[in-house]
Amino acid sequence: MPAELFALANAFLFALHNMLTKKGLRYSNPATAVVTSLGINTVFLWGVSLLFVPLESLTKAGIFIFVIAGLFQPGLTRFLTYKGIETLGIAITDPVRASTPLFSALFAILFLGERMTLPIFFATLLIIAGITLLSHRGGGSVQKIRLLYILYPLMASLIAGFSQVLRKFGLAAVPHPFLAAAVTASSSFAVSVLLLLASGGRKSNFNLNRECLPFYLAAGVTVSLGMASMYYALDLGKVTVVVPLSGTGPLFALALSAIFLRDVERVTLKIVMGACLIIGGGLLITIWK
Repeated sequence: MPAELFALANAFLFALHNMLTKKGLRYSNPATAVVTSLGINTVFLWGVSLLFVPLESLTKAGIFIFVIAGLFQPGLTRFLTYKGIETLGIAITDPVRASTPLFSALFAILFLGERMTLPIFFATLLIIAGITLLSHRGGGSVQKIRLLYILYPLMASLIAGFSQVLRKFGLAAVPHPFLAAAVTASSSFAVSVLLLLASGGRKSNFNLNRECLPFYLAAGVTVSLGMASMYYALDLGKVTVVVPLSGTGPLFALALSAIFLRDVERVTLKIVMGACLIIGGGLLITIWK
């Protein structure tokens, strides 16, 4: 299976995960969703790894690369993104976060010796432009923005871009995507639990109930497969190719929302234009990589 298909599978699975999580959030809260999702990731991915991955792989020094990667993403990047949403709003935070493929490409060129071709560069810009259009909600007045607030989503994108390169390094030493995803999920889960405990009010912050549990379980398994797909994509392909394709999730989210969330999502001309840009960028990377 080509790396590009794994990257697109990652985008689709993460979009499906977001839709399921959105349904579960009607009965719970984001802190519960994050901790529950990562907990399911840890159990599911370790279960698969212990069945199919040689146990001696755990003793390799390269495994610590995934531990470190998990501390940064999704743990730290998610925290910075939430801070951006809190201070700037989604309409500004999401487009800034869409710059992750450019950072990943830069780090891949610097540390992995990959080459940024003109078609890949142009396709990456198309995808970022499309994500920006899909992410921008519009409305509201323009407010004075502090530089510090812009740094929240910008640092999240930079760290996410570097994390993909770090994972590529790790896969060269431990070429087992499911095991890599399991270790990353474990360290991210530990970070999320510590942040939850540090925030105080544990009972009020963690609200797992019968209504949200089915959605969170399905979302957890879905995103586990999405994480593994990304590791397979990084193992088989170039960072400059697979990361932009994995960023096409908003396109799949648009399709899923139109089918399953008609009561809360509305298709507009801006959304259609954004989708076309993403499709064009994805096709350009796939054909002229």
